[in-house]
Amino acid sequence: MSEEKANVQLLPFRFDSLQVRVIDREGEAWFVASDVAAALEYREAKDMTRNLDDDEKGRQIVPTPGGNQDVIVINESGLYSAVLRSRKAEAKRFKRWVTHDVLPSIRKTGGYQLPATEPTAKYNQDHNQGRLTGELALLECFCTLNNPAPSSRVVLLEKIGSAHGLNTAWLPGYVEDGPEVGQGSLPTASATDLLSEFGVPLSAAAFNKHLGAIGILEKRTRRSRSGPKQFWCITDTGEPFGKNLTSPQSPRETQPHWYRDHFVELLAMIGMRGVA
Repeated sequence: MSEEKANVQLLPFRFDSLQVRVIDREGEAWFVASDVAAALEYREAKDMTRNLDDDEKGRQIVPTPGGNQDVIVINESGLYSAVLRSRKAEAKRFKRWVTHDVLPSIRKTGGYQLPATEPTAKYNQDHNQGRLTGELALLECFCTLNNPAPSSRVVLLEKIGSAHGLNTAWLPGYVEDGPEVGQGSLPTASATDLLSEFGVPLSAAAFNKHLGAIGILEKRTRRSRSGPKQFWCITDTGEPFGKNLTSPQSPRETQPHWYRDHFVELLAMIGMRGVA
């Protein structure tokens, strides 16, 4: 009986609920005898290998969770001999599994790949469909709560479609965000930029508080790793003056942007005047 001292990588196989470890020696499969014995319902591996020829069995040091172990291994010829000597009904099915699935897979790919079954494919299809439906429902909730501009909704749809490998080329590349239909998408900017541009001596934080007091803005809350985080959102009352864009820092919140052409009116509503 030959003895192999080198450690090897085992190929993981499953026969029903049983583990069957296989060693690929340059395309030749050697099976861990104790695993085969369990599958064929032998009492011990020694009982199965006792009558095998010397060239049908050997020893191999294999890695296990408990450390390296010296185990008996049998080659393809030894496995067939063990199957023929077994009186168990499972022996024939085990041999067919080895010859039709395991060995061809090792010889072609160097490993074992479980063939995709129709139920598995259907499960994956249903699972992916469920995820898509769920993400679209979340998008609808997000839009209801935060009222993002139409252009931002298109961006979010593109992200969901791309994540699922869907064609998003049909989505419009240009969406009007103007306060009136047919007016077009008016230029917008953040409060920080516009306050500076119009020479208003007011911070963006103070500006937002003024708008919140008159119902143009309202605070929303989202979860984050550091705890609840608040952000400002333009209300229905404030829509003639600006739009909610998805925040570059977090797509889960919106960021108010204001129409430059209507900013003077907005300043007048809070008793401020620009000097630009």
